[in-house]
This record gives sequence, structure tokens and C-alpha cells, in this order.
Amino acid sequence: VSTQSTWGLPSFLPSVMSIQLVAELKGHKDRVWCCAWSPSGKTLATSSGDKTIRLWQLENEQYTLKAVLEGAHTRTVRCVAWSPCGKYIASSGFDGVTGIWESQNGEWECIATLEGHENEVKAVAWCSNGNLLASCSRDKSVWIWEADKNEREFECLSVLNQHTQDVKCVKWHPSEEVVVSCSYDNSIRFWREEDDDWYCCDTLNGHESTVWHIGFNKDGTRLASCGDDKTVIIWEKTPASESMSGRDCWQNACTLSGYHDRTIFAVDWSKPSNLIASCGADDAICVYAQDTESKDSLSFKCVVSKQAAHASDVNHVAWHPIDGNLLASAGDDSVVKLWRVQLHPDQQSQLDEQSH
Repeated sequence: VSTQSTWGLPSFLPSVMSIQLVAELKGHKDRVWCCAWSPSGKTLATSSGDKTIRLWQLENEQYTLKAVLEGAHTRTVRCVAWSPCGKYIASSGFDGVTGIWESQNGEWECIATLEGHENEVKAVAWCSNGNLLASCSRDKSVWIWEADKNEREFECLSVLNQHTQDVKCVKWHPSEEVVVSCSYDNSIRFWREEDDDWYCCDTLNGHESTVWHIGFNKDGTRLASCGDDKTVIIWEKTPASESMSGRDCWQNACTLSGYHDRTIFAVDWSKPSNLIASCGADDAICVYAQDTESKDSLSFKCVVSKQAAHASDVNHVAWHPIDGNLLASAGDDSVVKLWRVQLHPDQQSQLDEQSH
């Protein structure tokens, strides 16, 4: 376990964090591309080059395979995303299809397949109320879908074509109907709807090459992005009420570099703990915390890293929605791993003493 000094913690504590492997989930027959916790945190969904989605649950202190969802995709399942209610899963595949799965009486069924993208669908995401879905593709487009789940129907509302290259990821703002996409064209774009028309309302240019992934903090005031330039950028929002332009304005508040040696494939922001995790082609996982002693500007530092976290590329990381120190990772080695990121036990006792 490699450790570095911790930031974002009480200054009296000479703190040390650790990252410990707590479980290995094996069963996929090919590289694992994505891992996603259900909103309740009870189930972990994973997707793979073996064309399946696997659902894992904790039973008797062990994570066990509860279901294998297959048959909807004929090629790699690149991404899985839970609806906010936890009853539906959306999956995107290299076959150009987005699948919609519904849970009924503990059984999962593919109730719809959304077609329209010209080739690989790289990511899919639900908005915060579950009524809208966004998908993105190597065909350079972002599609917005409206969900009528009672009728099991999904209608395409808009096709957004402003990206000039492969779109790698889409995410919705945690509370607003704003979707964000990032691309091989090095940019991040924000999209919103006005008078039934979706349009690009902002473009962020800070990365020097492909932007692979993005993730919001809990309240949507900050956005983390990562990419081929081996950096994580923290963007901060100035709301329209405070902006000279009269609209929301996003600015590069902090750039984290020097922690990964190769492309950073994914980043995730823990809602409970405010920690950020990243992973990449260097087989490593890094965890960052805010430096609360930096008064003048926003600053994050790497507080712990795990080298050789997987036997090869680490494709995705996902924080547990309730337990802010539990992290899932997915790798090219066909394995899903669960990690606990926490204060070193010796330092935790010091913190407990200080709090009394």
C-alpha cells in the first residue's frame, strides 16, 4: 500500500490514508469496461467485452453473483447506468444499441432496445428524475431520449452533433436537466433544452487531448474531467446570478498532474466523502482530497494511490453511493475489485481521541 499525506482533514492530524483490497469479483470472460452501483448501494452492475451485464450483491459478508443479463447485445457492453429509482438499467454496446432492462419480481428483462447511433455507443446516463436518457457514440453524436417507462417506450427528442470526434462519455447534472459530454475532440460540452430545442450552452477547453470521462460532485457545483493528457481537471461553476455573462460559467479551478503515467480513463466523485478517484492505462488507482488549508484557491491533492491495482488497464472506478470510502474498479484483466479507502488505523485512533 502506497501512502501520501492526506489533505482535506483536520490540520492537527499527521494523517495517512490506506487503500485496501476487500473483494475480487470474478466471472466475466473478457475485459470489464464499467461498474455502477445501484442507488441503494445494494447491487453492483458490471459490463464486459463478453456481451453480458453481471449483478453482484453482498450476502453473508461476501459479494456473490446474483444475475447475468445477456441477449440484448451482440458485441461488447461498454457502459451500464442505473435509473434513479433502481428499477431500470440502461446499457450501451459496441453493436450501436442501447438496452433498457427492467426488474420485476427479482427477475431482469430487456424491455427495449434503442437504435439510431451509426456505430459504437460509448456511454449512457439517466437524468436525476429518470424521465430522460442520454447516449453518446463514436458517430460523434449525443442523443436525448424521453422515457415513458409505463408504456415501455423511448422517444428520441434530439440528436446533438456539435462534437467533431468520438464522444466518450455523457453525464447529467445531479439536479438540473443539463447533460454534459466529453470527446476525442478534446472538449467538454454542456447541453440544455429551451423551447423544445436542445442546444450547446457551454464548451470547456482545458485538456490537450482526448477527454475520456467526467463526473460531478454531489451538488453539481464542480465537475471533474480526465483524459489522454494524464491530468484530472476540476472545473468550478459560477452561477448565472453571479456571472457577468448572465449564464452559468465554468472555469478551470485546479489541474492535477503527475499522478498517472499514462492515459486516465475514468474519474468518479464520492458523494458522501467528497473524495475523487481516477484510474488509467498505468494500471493504477489514485484518490484525491480537497486541501482545506488552501485559502485562496481550490486545491486537491493525491492522498493515496494503488499501483498495479489490476493486472492491466483499469477502465473504470465507481464510489459506493452510501459508503463514501468503498470503491469499485473494473479492469482489462476481466476482474472487478472492491477497495476500502480510509485513514490508517493508527491515525484513526488519534482522530477519535481528538474528537472527544
